[in-house]
Amino acid sequence: MIKILRFFIFGFFRWLIIVSTIFIFSSIALVTYIYQIEPQWIQIKNLDITLPNLEENFEGWRILQVSDIHINQWMTEERLTNIVNLINEQQPDIIVLTGDFFSQSGSYSTRLDRLEERIIPKIPYAEEHPSLIKRFLNKAGFPIQDTPRRRYFDDDQITLIKSLSKLKPHYKSFAILGNHDYATSHKLVREGLKDSDIITLRNRVYTIENNSSYLNIIGVDDVLYGKDDLDSVLTQIPDKGANILLVHEPDFAVSAWKTHRFQLQLSGHSHGGQIKIPFRKPPFLPPYGQQFPEGLYRFSDLLLYTNRGVGMAYPYIRFNCRPEITIFTLHSAKDN
Repeated sequence: MIKILRFFIFGFFRWLIIVSTIFIFSSIALVTYIYQIEPQWIQIKNLDITLPNLEENFEGWRILQVSDIHINQWMTEERLTNIVNLINEQQPDIIVLTGDFFSQSGSYSTRLDRLEERIIPKIPYAEEHPSLIKRFLNKAGFPIQDTPRRRYFDDDQITLIKSLSKLKPHYKSFAILGNHDYATSHKLVREGLKDSDIITLRNRVYTIENNSSYLNIIGVDDVLYGKDDLDSVLTQIPDKGANILLVHEPDFAVSAWKTHRFQLQLSGHSHGGQIKIPFRKPPFLPPYGQQFPEGLYRFSDLLLYTNRGVGMAYPYIRFNCRPEITIFTLHSAKDN
């Protein structure tokens, strides 16, 4: 009887050790995958897009979309450089960057920039006595100085945004801002994009002419922060050419579709949820990114594509939701 009891006890502990070992190693593998492997496993997605108003000299043009870089403690200089190199390998005609270059959970210096940009103008008599206010903040432990705001950003952040100057489209690169850019320092983002030879479209239309053919790249400013001005944009759109809309938040497509002026909308914002559980809605979806969180959607006369982005916001993990770079090859409805 004692021998049988010992057999079952030792058998139970042996089974417990095996199960515990499997659980520990599986947990380590899962954590490694969601933190280190999948976030860097970028999917390059190629799509053929037919646009009714596409003029003949833009047939076959390739537009590469990258979104939600989110410069933070995870998006290092090395990682962003690798992404830029990967983009250049695709040899696109146009590159579009659809917002969120910086991240709201940024560095201490990022928050200092927000302090100067948002708090100082609200202090009584700040405009009349700016030096006095800044001296007071310096003594309080906030090193605000009479220097350009760029100084408040870490050198790493400057280097990261400058990495975008290495982008090599055949024609040009275009960008719009996202909600995280407004939550940190949209002015510094715009300066960095300008220095990187990237055209920022804030409620603006840029018309590309190619041998008497026209293509309109249209940027609507961030919706979540109330910076969008669709009425102004509509007055700027020419009568010729296909209209491609860049707007950070994908759910804006409902408003865009009602105008019947756009053929393709490219967005980001939602990151696809970052964590996708099969047969269930992603648990992490931001406002204005819940109806159309990822992939291609078709309205009657508008195509919407929501890019999952290459960076991450908190939590800094991805599961079943790889980062992506999307390449759209344009085709005319006449040829299809």
